[in-house]
Amino acid sequence: MPLTRLRELLNEMSMFISQHAIYISKLERAVKNREEFAHKTCHQCNFGVELDSMVVPVKDKLPEEVRTLVDEIEKIHCEFHEVSMQIDPKNPQPSDEEKLNRMRELTTELFQKLLALKRLAKEE
Repeated sequence: MPLTRLRELLNEMSMFISQHAIYISKLERAVKNREEFAHKTCHQCNFGVELDSMVVPVKDKLPEEVRTLVDEIEKIHCEFHEVSMQIDPKNPQPSDEEKLNRMRELTTELFQKLLALKRLAKEE
């Protein structure tokens, strides 16, 4: 049962990754135009909401290897949002580009970990 919930989440993986890419694009546009941007925490975006509702409640019941990957995914995902919140589009800073690049790297890491998790969940 716990793995079933995880697999349901992983079926939406492409959508969640594209949403994070769009988040970066919108943040870049907001910085460029010095506009307001509605930052979200790792528990407010669609992926975080799904992760918190579908996987976190059953995490203790998951196999250890799967649970370890879920923990890494949570950590990467929250770092992504923490970095984004350091950017104030209305007051651009020279370090913003570095932060945006870090967000891109974290999105790639997130995608890689989700793919690894998807492979592992199929095997279980």
